Amino acid sequence: MKYSKRPKIDVPLQPIDLWLDRFSFLLFFLIWFYALFNFFNLPDSIPLHFDAHGNADSFGSKNGIWILMGLMTFMFAGLYVLGKFPHLHNYTVQITEDNALKNYRFSTRILRIVNLFDLLLFAYIIKKTMTYNGDNSSELGGWFLPFVLGGSGVFLIFIFIYASKLNSK
Repeated sequence: MKYSKRPKIDVPLQPIDLWLDRFSFLLFFLIWFYALFNFFNLPDSIPLHFDAHGNADSFGSKNGIWILMGLMTFMFAGLYVLGKFPHLHNYTVQITEDNALKNYRFSTRILRIVNLFDLLLFAYIIKKTMTYNGDNSSELGGWFLPFVLGGSGVFLIFIFIYASKLNSK
C-alpha cells in the first residue's frame, strides 16, 4: 500500500493552526448551545429544506434540527480526526522525508480551514432554520448557493496553485 511508504511525522502546530482549532471548537460548542437553548421555543414545524433561491420548500417536525446538528457533529469530528493522519491524505506529489512536513502542514491547515468554513455554514443554516417564522423573512437568500459554490471553487483553485508552488521549490 502506498500510504505505508509515507513518513509518519508529527506536524508541529503553528499559531494559525492553534487559532483555527480553538475558534472551530468554540464555534462548534456555541452552535450546540444555541440549538439546545432555543429548541423548546421552536414551533412544532420548521423548514427542513430550502430551494436554490433560499426559500423554505419542505417542512417537518422541530426534531429535524437534530439531524442537522448530528450531520454537523459528524463532519466536524471527521475532519478533525482526519487532520491527525496527514500521511493518509491525497497529494499531487510523491511524499518523501524531505517534503513531508511542508505538505502535511499544508494539508492539515486546509482541513482546519474547511472545517471552520463548514461550521460557519452550519451556524448560518441552523440560525435561519430556527428563526423561520413562516413569511420567508428568514430565507437563506438567493446569494447563498452561488456564494458557497463560487467560494468553494475559488478555494479549490487556490489550493492547487499553492500546492504546485509549494512543491516546485
